[in-house]
Amino acid sequence: MKTIFVIVVLILFIHAKTGLASTPKWLIGCWESADKKSKEIWVAEPDGSLTGFGVVLKNSDIAFYEVLRIVSNDGGTLTYTAHPSGQAAATFTARLNTENSISFSNPRHDYPQEISYRNEGEILFATISALNGEKAQSFNKQLCK
Repeated sequence: MKTIFVIVVLILFIHAKTGLASTPKWLIGCWESADKKSKEIWVAEPDGSLTGFGVVLKNSDIAFYEVLRIVSNDGGTLTYTAHPSGQAAATFTARLNTENSISFSNPRHDYPQEISYRNEGEILFATISALNGEKAQSFNKQLCK
């Protein structure tokens, strides 16, 4: 568990590249699955962008991790870049950004092509899917305690 903490601390101090006018601030914090085997931690960078770190544990070992970034490009469009373990990075463009939800898509990516988050207080709902909604996988997380 100490290794996870060190990795999280190092990654969350990655310096930001661009500002973000409409950051989904409700993502900021530590979110975990009910069984505590999956966590996603988001922090705001000084420029307003967001950096996240996701991890899935299996028998106290890291089975999967990813570094996540939400930034605004020069035109103000939000992008979500995922750097999953063992895979190439993929960038998705925001197509919907409301008070408590945000969706990003990349039709050229194999899977997922869409990533969506929705906040309902202390519960965070995340869904990944193909653009047409097929192969949907949903994940619910609560604020870490």
